[in-house]
Amino acid sequence: MQQYIVKPHDSLYLIAKQFDVPLAQLIKANPQIKNPNMINIGQTIIIPSMPEVPDELGVIESNAVSIIDDIYHQDWQSADRRVNDIRTAMNNVTPALQAAEVPNNVIVALNAAIRSLEQNVAQRKAYPAISQANQITQILADVLDFFNVIIPPDVMRLSYFARQIIINVEQNDWAEAYQNYRRANSLWQGMIPQLQADYSTDVNNFNQILLNMNDAINKRDYQAAIETATRMLNMIDEIETDFQQQNT
Repeated sequence: MQQYIVKPHDSLYLIAKQFDVPLAQLIKANPQIKNPNMINIGQTIIIPSMPEVPDELGVIESNAVSIIDDIYHQDWQSADRRVNDIRTAMNNVTPALQAAEVPNNVIVALNAAIRSLEQNVAQRKAYPAISQANQITQILADVLDFFNVIIPPDVMRLSYFARQIIINVEQNDWAEAYQNYRRANSLWQGMIPQLQADYSTDVNNFNQILLNMNDAINKRDYQAAIETATRMLNMIDEIETDFQQQNT
């Protein structure tokens, strides 16, 4: 927990962004502020410590990603077990999400995605189940914005887009694949300044992979697009390691 003295032109929103703390948590940590839209120069603001990431969120993510592999290998029994593990973890972690001020609409969206995954796996609907499992990882990134993380949630979002490109290409939806490529590229450009110069080689390698992806999608080259998306995922694992080394 830190203290911050309000400066001219400050607002709670700007202070929250400066310290990378959700606005809802900042407001909760300062009950003396009766009107969040009115703070005074020289006023002391408490900057709350972010809660630690619950283990259950890792359980949900790892099982969601593994379900995708299970379905590609037609191992529906394993997918069934993983869905049950996800549901159990979600039920157990919900109070912690509420305590961390995760917005209710995010919690509802995560529950809805899990329910849809349960239904699609039970009905053996492959691509809808794969899409929902991947969607769960995207929502989890929104949840992690409210916890103390070493690896930025944008790394998880980047993996989501890479997997989504594979799904799009396999369904011959090149227009959506291109949109997800653009979203991934925009996200990545915002992440680059967060990495220290020591990791410039990985940055350059990932930039090249994105260029290759753009070329594969423009040419509608199925094999090249799938292979490049797979390289994206492998390279994202290295980027994740970079952030972990940099921030510990």
